[in-house]
Amino acid sequence: MADRVRGDGVATTGYDPTNRPNAMQTKYMVSTSGDRWFIPYNSEGTTAAQLAQCKKQVGGTADDSDAGVQVVVS
Repeated sequence: MADRVRGDGVATTGYDPTNRPNAMQTKYMVSTSGDRWFIPYNSEGTTAAQLAQCKKQVGGTADDSDAGVQVVVS
């Protein structure tokens, strides 16, 4: 974690998702390829819209690859 300086000049240490290692991935177990990873706020949307929201909430790594991946289980 990097030190940050607040507007008042005080240095703070915080989490910066843009500094995630490129190899970092969270695996989400799904029943079918393309399923949502968890129930996002748009649970009434299409499956594709829900998956897009999940990816947005999970974010990416330093090289902008997805920080979450699906694992299809049976």
